[in-house]
Amino acid sequence: MKTTNPGFVHDISNLERLRAGINDDESQSLRAAAQQFEAIFTQMLFKSMRQANEVFESDLMSSSNSKFFEQMHDEQMASELSSTGSLGLADLIVSQLGGEEDAQSPIPPSEQDFREAIKEAPLNLPFDTKGKQPDKAMVEKAADDALKIMQQAQPATFTAPLPPLKPQQNQRGFDSPQDFVNRMRPYAEKAAHAIGTEPSVLIAQAALETGWGKKVIKNAAGNSNNLFNIKADPRWSGNKVATNTLEFHNGIPVQQKAAFRSYDSYQDSFNDYVRFLNQNPRYSEALDQPADPVHFIRNLHKAGYATDPEYSNKVISVMDTVNRLME
Repeated sequence: MKTTNPGFVHDISNLERLRAGINDDESQSLRAAAQQFEAIFTQMLFKSMRQANEVFESDLMSSSNSKFFEQMHDEQMASELSSTGSLGLADLIVSQLGGEEDAQSPIPPSEQDFREAIKEAPLNLPFDTKGKQPDKAMVEKAADDALKIMQQAQPATFTAPLPPLKPQQNQRGFDSPQDFVNRMRPYAEKAAHAIGTEPSVLIAQAALETGWGKKVIKNAAGNSNNLFNIKADPRWSGNKVATNTLEFHNGIPVQQKAAFRSYDSYQDSFNDYVRFLNQNPRYSEALDQPADPVHFIRNLHKAGYATDPEYSNKVISVMDTVNRLME
């Protein structure tokens, strides 16, 4: 970690030296500018904490003069801290802007190191504060508050590696309706057996909802595997993804944003579909007479599964195609 002598924070010759050094050593100038930025950021932290503490100040101990010297004290402390790299922000800026291409990612200081840096930062103040020293408890509180803010703002390069995402299955796209039917058939047969209906109606419903698998809702990992476009209501505690959807209100299609459930696999999607129907009393009529797939999907539609007034007719039409592909 490189350090520089910050000097007096209000010495404008520092800026002149920074400007003059740009052509001499670009990397050193970048580091100096990064430290200036870190100092400004630290000053903002101190200023916010001072303002939060004003409500507890006594009129006898607080005046415009004392606030003036407190501000100069805080600015000098921020300059000293930035010169020692206590926060690590300058190192990060230099690394990301290419000033030190071969430098390793900066290692964040420990909490104890940070607190000690705050408490022990040398203050080269060129004025007489008449013996007034910052309260120790206030300084330690400032260190704690600043540390919390830095931890919350800490970029990903400062954190431990995230655990790898659980690999999702069935990421390969579908080549054709026949391919969709062939790959969905084992899942549909299992789910249809649990419901007591025909697998073709479930495949048809999934085909209509996803455009034969080509329009499955995407998430950050690539595929939500949500074949039936089941929304993530308050009862859902699993992964979810937000996207635009077309809903019908009084027969009029309206675009709106909604949260949908996200699964690790297509098998999970079929399993949750069965569970979703069984856990919702409004679908009891559809589940009471599931043997006839036409009656099943019409009762499902009637119970409010979809807002499209032609939903059940569309599923039945697709089911005719599915039955031919399953022969």
